Amino acid sequence: MSLKKAKEMQEQARKISMLLKAEGYTTGMIALGVDDSAAVDVFGTRKDALNIMYRMIDNLNDKDKLILLAMLFGIDLGGEKSED
Repeated sequence: MSLKKAKEMQEQARKISMLLKAEGYTTGMIALGVDDSAAVDVFGTRKDALNIMYRMIDNLNDKDKLILLAMLFGIDLGGEKSED
């Protein structure tokens, strides 16, 4: 991904955050992804942002939690890569 495209994606995430703030949301995490790139914008307090992350992880099924942990620790699980 080009630097220009990455900056555009980050700007889009920031604009979405601004719209949500204008609607009265006090905390949010916006994550946009294309191929192997991602843009993230977080607003609100650290405590609230961590609470959102905890709730997202808590709602994952066990298989997805293990995949997430493997990604965080850089463990290659093998297997085929998804094309979607």
